[in-house]
Amino acid sequence: MLLVTDESTRPAEAPPQEAAAARPSGGALADLVWVLGYFAVAGVVAGFVWWQVATPASYTRTSDNAVMLQVELGQRVQGDGWFVVIGLVAALLGGVVLTHWRNRRPLLVVLAGYAASLAGGFLALALGRMLGHQDVAALAKSAAVGSRFPDSLNVISPLVVVAWPIGFLIGSVVVIWGTKAVTRDVQPS
Repeated sequence: MLLVTDESTRPAEAPPQEAAAARPSGGALADLVWVLGYFAVAGVVAGFVWWQVATPASYTRTSDNAVMLQVELGQRVQGDGWFVVIGLVAALLGGVVLTHWRNRRPLLVVLAGYAASLAGGFLALALGRMLGHQDVAALAKSAAVGSRFPDSLNVISPLVVVAWPIGFLIGSVVVIWGTKAVTRDVQPS
């Protein structure tokens, strides 16, 4: 007597490791290029976005000088906040996408991504500063007493760049832990 079960009629599937090996990955150099390329583009885009959304503080011209009012000091902090939010989003997205997509060498992707995210943050900061630069001394000389003129776009502390590697590492850890949990559930007992 021949017994046919559902298991015997299904075509054999390749184990997950063999399926991943069959997919062309391009090697370690391709992983590095993708990680560096992503953060170069993300740094340029984030620097431009930061320049567009962050409003620089303003000075008020006095009879002998220019002063920044307390309300305007809060505006300076807002620039830092925008930089951190934009950087966290860009780096978190990069951490999730790059770690998931370039999963053949997760350690290489995480280490390269950590360094590249920091470089991308500094690129965004430099580009935003360059785009938002104002010649404050010339503006102060030409402004009438009582008028306001903008400050250059800047951050209070350049440590806000650390948001980039933090966001990348959070995204990478989520993907790595999620992958480990799925792998544990799939393995036969």
